[in-house]
Amino acid sequence: MKVSIGGEYFEFDAQRKPLAEMLMMEDATGIAYGQWESGLQRGTAEALGVLAWLLWHRAGRDVSWDDIKSGKAELNLAEMRFEDTPEPPGPTTRPGAPEASPMTGTGTPGRSRKSSA
Repeated sequence: MKVSIGGEYFEFDAQRKPLAEMLMMEDATGIAYGQWESGLQRGTAEALGVLAWLLWHRAGRDVSWDDIKSGKAELNLAEMRFEDTPEPPGPTTRPGAPEASPMTGTGTPGRSRKSSA
């Protein structure tokens, strides 16, 4: 997913959760990881602020959580945008290929085209 903060885009993979980074987030914000993740699902202002803090830190910016909370580091939640990034096609998927039937296993390519005789 791409997250736009004030018009600047950052990649965010919700499945990427390095322990060292999550511990750093808990230390900096005082917010437990589970509470943050739950807050993201509900869209709380605090969780969105921590997400911005995390993305800025991943980008090499030294912004403190206190500066975000106080407004010293300006963060306008109305300017945060979320865009899903499409999954790349799998190795057996090709444009225009017929789709597999619902009974086909995930490792099986779609049906072949019928030959015209």
